Amino acid sequence: MARLRLFAHTAGVLTAAATLIAAVLTSPASACSCVPGDTEPQRYQRANHVFSGTVVASETEANDPSTVGDDRYRYRVEVDVEYKGDVPPMVDVLTSVHGSTCGTTLAVGTEYLVFAFGDSSDARVDTHLCSGTRHASGGPPTSQGPTGSSTTPTCSTPTP
Repeated sequence: MARLRLFAHTAGVLTAAATLIAAVLTSPASACSCVPGDTEPQRYQRANHVFSGTVVASETEANDPSTVGDDRYRYRVEVDVEYKGDVPPMVDVLTSVHGSTCGTTLAVGTEYLVFAFGDSSDARVDTHLCSGTRHASGGPPTSQGPTGSSTTPTCSTPTP
């Protein structure tokens, strides 16, 4: 009887330990997922603003510390050419700091073709990994082609 009680106790301790280890080492999964086969004309069609410009400054905008994933990069961009929409000559381009929530990284001193969203009246627009923002060395945006009227989001992140 004592042997059975010892076995049950040991099994209980091992089960509890395994559960705790699994809980500590496992975190909620999230990943950025762009629409496969999305073309530049489709991204151009969906964007509120398309412009080329040079990143002149970068900073991290920390938000609510109790909320995971809401910090953003703020890139100050000097606008060279507007292709679509209306942005001021100097605009802040915001994106998540986390690639898993479709954030993208831009380099200071580099010229980009930015596909952005939102109201630019406050000199701030948003972009993300799937929006189409790319180095400007690839040339002007391709705005012609099979654009369609897709309402499929270009970026999705699963909720934990």
